[in-house]
Amino acid sequence: MDELPLKEVPGDGSDAVGRWPHLDAVKDRLDFFWCQGEHDFWASRVEKYGSTVFRVNVPPSPPGFPASPVIMLLDQKSFPILFDNSKVDKKDVLLANYMPSLSFYGGIRPCIYLDPSEEQHTKVKTFIMDLIKSNANKWIPEIEKAASEIFAVWEDEMGKKNKSEVNSQCGQFAFNVLFRTIIGRDPGEPGKASLGDRGPFLMQAWLGPQLAPIASVGIPHVLEEPLLHSFPIPYITISYFHRQLVKFFETYATALLDKAENEYEINRDDALHNLIFALGFNAFGGLLIFLPSLLGFLGRADESVRQALVAEVRNAVESEGGEMSVVAVHSMGLVKSVVYEAFRMLPPVPYQYARAKEDLIIASHDARFEVKKGEILGGCQAFASRDPKVFEDPDTFIASRFTGEEGEKLLHYVLWSNGHSDQHASPHNKQCAAADFVPFLCQTFLACFFLRYDDFTTDKPSIHGNSITHTMTSLKLH
Repeated sequence: MDELPLKEVPGDGSDAVGRWPHLDAVKDRLDFFWCQGEHDFWASRVEKYGSTVFRVNVPPSPPGFPASPVIMLLDQKSFPILFDNSKVDKKDVLLANYMPSLSFYGGIRPCIYLDPSEEQHTKVKTFIMDLIKSNANKWIPEIEKAASEIFAVWEDEMGKKNKSEVNSQCGQFAFNVLFRTIIGRDPGEPGKASLGDRGPFLMQAWLGPQLAPIASVGIPHVLEEPLLHSFPIPYITISYFHRQLVKFFETYATALLDKAENEYEINRDDALHNLIFALGFNAFGGLLIFLPSLLGFLGRADESVRQALVAEVRNAVESEGGEMSVVAVHSMGLVKSVVYEAFRMLPPVPYQYARAKEDLIIASHDARFEVKKGEILGGCQAFASRDPKVFEDPDTFIASRFTGEEGEKLLHYVLWSNGHSDQHASPHNKQCAAADFVPFLCQTFLACFFLRYDDFTTDKPSIHGNSITHTMTSLKLH
């Protein structure tokens, strides 16, 4: 690394007008959402600076937000500094220097906004990880049950319209699996705090205003810019929906709240709102984005890929006596590769941020850069995970990329979970608490799918801002 030239970080977050940083930030925001789009926004700046490390404004930005110059790290060599807790601080930087009102979280700072050095982080993350592990025997049955429910909906829609929208049912699947397994209650079961069939809607209503300033929903920009991107959306707009979620947890998660209080020494209110965040923001929000994309990639792949998946899944299940099991799922090498290739291509959480704890030297493939203490660092996972110096044909979905001994080594460079995919989450790091479990859930879901169907296809996705809708165009039952 010492042989690389030492350079100043190019860019200053004010390229457009120079002396007017607020106008520059607005121009960057318009480029990001409208004039260029997300991928071209990053690619154009890599080309402009001749560097994968540079300083730039990131959304949100003025008028209602502070200017947001961040040092972006867009290659596989520089990106991992974001995982090094000895060099970076993760306190309140989930969305760079923007943070939604704590009213969305009952007035507490959820675990995701805590740095690992904070004692509360260790307590809460240990609690969440233990919940995942303690329900190990329930995950496969609940995945099978919830999958069969949405398969029936897709088949009905295909019979009536010869097509079926994928996203909403994937959201329903994720919501049911998570709540039935962790809370131990069907969210739609009748009761005084039942969510009925509105659970996914309520959760998305709660999530939307938190993320609106950094996302695009695809409405005309003359409306989206002043309404969604210029000022934080106040909590009062969704307080009614949030209260219904809180009531559900207060009513039906009492055993978990008792456990958090008595065994983990977590304040009951902290435990409740961290559960909502973990199940809603982290798990449901991520799966709502990822599962439709996973099916979309496969539905547009060559038919031979789907045929190979069908054969692998059915042989693995048959070898286990016809039952879905942990052993069967873990033996499906191509299924695993497909899931991780989808994570590489389109990670559900595309950005990571951190603040430098000290003056640092950060190296890319081509140079070293000086970073000052307190500066915010950011990484675009989707861009870094397509680093051509690591991945051959990086912009192409290759189903078998992670199979075999050499493919397994490449898993190190899949960064979807705020950590390397061949490493593990811990209460003392910021890697996703479900970093091991989420791929297993997705692999099991695919196994259920290919046990039931011989083939399927999906149309080219419909893109509205950051919202991507996938449509199934054929579905062939086994």
